[in-house]
Amino acid sequence: MRGFASFFNRMNIWWWLVGIFIAHSVLYLALGTATWLATALLATAFYGVILLVGKLIASRYPDKEESK
Repeated sequence: MRGFASFFNRMNIWWWLVGIFIAHSVLYLALGTATWLATALLATAFYGVILLVGKLIASRYPDKEESK
């Protein structure tokens, strides 16, 4: 669990959200979704909330290096 928390503490949320948005945009364009932009934004917002909650939970676990 500590390794997972350490990963969340070190991750850059902004770049993850950019990558998720690009991946969803390509997916919905390839599927031919008429409202691909709105759908990609909603999916990115959902994953953004999940990542931020994960980062909040992970911030409660101190890194091994910081606790020494």
